[in-house]
Amino acid sequence: AASTEPPAPAHRGALVALLLRALDVRREPPAGRCSAAAVDEVEGAAVQAFVTFSLQLTESSFVPVFTQVVEWAKARAADAPAARTRLGALFRLASSLADALRAVFVPLATPLLDLAAAALDPVSDPAPSKKKKKKKSNAGAGVDPAAIVAELDTWRMRTHALSALRRLFVHDGGEALLDAGRFNQLHPLVTRMLRAVPLSEGPDGEPPPEAAEGEHMAPGGLASECVACVAAMIASAPDDALWKPAHRGVLLATREGTARTRLVALAALGAVVDKLQEEYLALLPEAIPFLSELFEDPDEAVEGAARAFTGRLTELSGEDLKSLMLGDEK
Repeated sequence: AASTEPPAPAHRGALVALLLRALDVRREPPAGRCSAAAVDEVEGAAVQAFVTFSLQLTESSFVPVFTQVVEWAKARAADAPAARTRLGALFRLASSLADALRAVFVPLATPLLDLAAAALDPVSDPAPSKKKKKKKSNAGAGVDPAAIVAELDTWRMRTHALSALRRLFVHDGGEALLDAGRFNQLHPLVTRMLRAVPLSEGPDGEPPPEAAEGEHMAPGGLASECVACVAAMIASAPDDALWKPAHRGVLLATREGTARTRLVALAALGAVVDKLQEEYLALLPEAIPFLSELFEDPDEAVEGAARAFTGRLTELSGEDLKSLMLGDEK
């Protein structure tokens, strides 16, 4: 049975060091061939162990421990591959801590905001891959494996960053975490992720689950986390005057060239309505021209999603918005 007694201070440092070593499994995997699934399982087990350990600490004891984890994640900032894996582990841990500690964790997690902003910033995009010469015997030789790893690590890091931010926004409720300056820093970076497109194939040559047709909103994937994060961020804004620029960022994503992005943007609009309900009607006039365009989208799935979303807004507003938009088409 698991012990309910907190570790003695004399052993606390050794335990934290052991957990950090386990969290570093992506940067330093075990010797020999180790599958991506096994590495993910080890990282997940380390996260759960850290949460269990944290729940046994007082707040005064937890703060220096969490500060040590943040500093550990920042220690490899000059080494991009290491920074991606460590930040990904930190954000994954922060998500689980937020689930366990809820509002208690929010004021302690302020250092994560700048780290998440940096992770989502275009500056953190991996360098373009350098293609290798193709060999007749290997059709996939034109793809640089290191570039694929960098793309996947960046995708994972950003997925966990959005997951952590979403939980912080939900448990904060606009009371302490976000002020206008912080909101204006984060909303362009978060809504930018609505446009993110996954790699068409992973290191094993198979497409990641999110890349499959119709799977753009796979639970736990970057798109689903981004959609939920956008909605939670807007709902937790300290002033409803801040809704409009973030909402416009979502609307602009509906004009992107890929059908996937337009579908994700529509899902984000639906999630915002879920949060704001009737208060969304203040944002409706700006949305109408964008939705009207989507009624003529060349992709049937996008058009169908736009019409379904407009039907929902019609019920919410009590106005016949579909007729209005069809009138615009004439």
